[in-house]
Amino acid sequence: MTVMIETKPKIVVPYLYIWDVADSSKEWAEVSEHVEFIRYKMSTREDFIQFLQTSEIQGFWVAEEFFTVLGNPSDYWDYFPDSLKVILVPWVGCDFIDGKRLRSEKNITLCNIGPHAASNVSDLAVFLVLSCFRMTSYWEHCFRIVENGDIESCKQYIGGSLQDNKEMSLSKGKNEEYVYRFPTKPESSFTNIAENYTVGGKIMDSPTNKNVLILGFGSIGQTIGKRLKFGLDMNIFYYKRSGPVARDVLNYDATYCTSLKEEETWRIADVIILSLPSDDSTSNLINDQTISMCKKGVRIINIGRGSCIDEDALIRGLDSGQVNSCGLDVYKNETAPIDNRLLRRWDVTLLPHIGSAVADIIHRQTVVTLENIKDIFIDGGSGIYVVN
Repeated sequence: MTVMIETKPKIVVPYLYIWDVADSSKEWAEVSEHVEFIRYKMSTREDFIQFLQTSEIQGFWVAEEFFTVLGNPSDYWDYFPDSLKVILVPWVGCDFIDGKRLRSEKNITLCNIGPHAASNVSDLAVFLVLSCFRMTSYWEHCFRIVENGDIESCKQYIGGSLQDNKEMSLSKGKNEEYVYRFPTKPESSFTNIAENYTVGGKIMDSPTNKNVLILGFGSIGQTIGKRLKFGLDMNIFYYKRSGPVARDVLNYDATYCTSLKEEETWRIADVIILSLPSDDSTSNLINDQTISMCKKGVRIINIGRGSCIDEDALIRGLDSGQVNSCGLDVYKNETAPIDNRLLRRWDVTLLPHIGSAVADIIHRQTVVTLENIKDIFIDGGSGIYVVN
């Protein structure tokens, strides 16, 4: 009698210096009884191609470190084995690979972690809203670096205009200087701060009762709206390509904007938050034309994808005062240092793409990725958080 030995589905988990999978969790142990996880130590592109051609893997667990070591997973498109059934992304954004083409040409499922990072990204969006209205990045730099902890000297900058800016320099190391523009104190002996409560011509204000336009209203956008509605009493306006979201789903009041071609949509916003994916329809959505349709002094925040903003247009808007301030956690090209013109601005809050960077995210994204694996390979489903 012949005994058939069941072969476990193989899922590759690449790593080199960083292991970002919670393999000590009970969920990992449970799924490991039915699935073989292959820990693949990355080396060269050629070695990985050979691995793909000979391994008969059925799942590819994408690691963030993969992009640094071996490049974009889509670069290996032609080498994906016929056995590959699913690409597992343990975060939200999947724009590094064409999901529709992946399905139509190779019948490969693309899964992410769905809404499970929404809370953390929304935290950061609220922080950036506060920073852009209250100019907290400017104040901290002024207090720490420029005025060396002198509170009264810091307050003397209030009332300055756009013209009250000058070049300053900081030492970057041996024989190197970092040159940037920074507000100066008003030169007049009399300053009417009742009329000009500004620094460097940029107004400091409260976000309370202001209008926020959220572009992209999926799980992250909706959670941002909830935080701003109940936390800061803001008025929520939003645009969503698929149409309005029912009030009983949101559990708060929000106004749906029907078109981004109408000036009225842009003009109503005191702050615009981008929570959008990267595709042809969102590329450079913030540009000279859309900025010109906004009210003067609008604030712009991006926690979605860097491709959504024309950074040249943004800088022109900041220079003219059409854009009061902005907060960015994502950028055009994150494989290289970001534009120096953004780095050297005092009216911009910059973060290094840390939207979901919190202590428990590794465990959470591992568990959700395992849920996708369990549904596909153990329960015979098609995946829980399917992107394509």
